[in-house]
Amino acid sequence: MFHMDKYIGILKAIWVGEHGAKIYLLLLEHGEQSIAELTKISGMHRVEIYRQLPYLLDSGLVIEVNKGKRKNYIAAHPHTIQDIHSAQISEQEIHIEQLVEKYSTLDNKPRVIYREWKKWVAAVFSDIVNSLEAWEIFYRISSEKDVQVASSYLPKDYRKKRDEKQLERYVIMSESGAKDKLPRLEREIITIPPEFDDFTDNVSLTLYGNKIAYIDFSTETSIIIEHKALADFHQKMFRMLYVSLRN
Repeated sequence: MFHMDKYIGILKAIWVGEHGAKIYLLLLEHGEQSIAELTKISGMHRVEIYRQLPYLLDSGLVIEVNKGKRKNYIAAHPHTIQDIHSAQISEQEIHIEQLVEKYSTLDNKPRVIYREWKKWVAAVFSDIVNSLEAWEIFYRISSEKDVQVASSYLPKDYRKKRDEKQLERYVIMSESGAKDKLPRLEREIITIPPEFDDFTDNVSLTLYGNKIAYIDFSTETSIIIEHKALADFHQKMFRMLYVSLRN
């Protein structure tokens, strides 16, 4: 058995408690295990193992495997630890940026944030679901070349947070892109007529709260503008276009 102590500290850095860290490391060492087997090799009570599993599963550190009526558990690749850590750092940076934005908008001037790299594209989606309150609405114009590729930028918890807040959204996109979207009660999609344009610029515009967010998926570039007057103006333009296309 390898020495766990030096690894438990690493796992604590991503908000895994000592017991949860021990479960992950035991699975990493022993391979696939049932709850009964984990109880035996860990020396922990079954109730404690059940208490730790939800976070381990939600974070992706542990994977559930169905074996008939029984459920077994395996450790995910250790690279997952780095992924979780990077995501937490990104979320902290977003929160700091939000504080900076609040400070910077005291003079009522537009706050513009320009960023490059895949994680900052994902940060735009995080900002949408973190900034909006329950039942609020956001508006999106999407011209992705490949909807599935664009969806790969979504943070792991994006859909969960979006659905928990029951955020409504209105979307304008190409007919080909709309075919890949499943019908949802809280989402309305209007399509661009193909005779007008194929609408595959690989760019998206999202309007939410007092913010305007542009994403260029081809260069993995994002721009967020925070300013109430500009956001209100863009939302008016969106609604006019949306009604025009619907009619």
